[in-house]
Amino acid sequence: MNTSDSVTIFNFSRFELGSDAPTVSPYKAPRDIIEKALKCKVLEGTGETVPRDALDSKGRYRRVATGWGEFPSQ
Repeated sequence: MNTSDSVTIFNFSRFELGSDAPTVSPYKAPRDIIEKALKCKVLEGTGETVPRDALDSKGRYRRVATGWGEFPSQ
């Protein structure tokens, strides 16, 4: 994967109204969007590199569960 075609995304925490504790977002986003646009805290150590075109128009990355996975080795 060419590095210009990829982006590092992270989980982040945010406070929701009525909650005393932060919650982890249901999607990942690039650091600059998390810090500047969303005003949230990046959860370090959760980074992964994905193709830039895997982000939606707002810069969010949501992994689509396919229901298929590897079978455990016997």
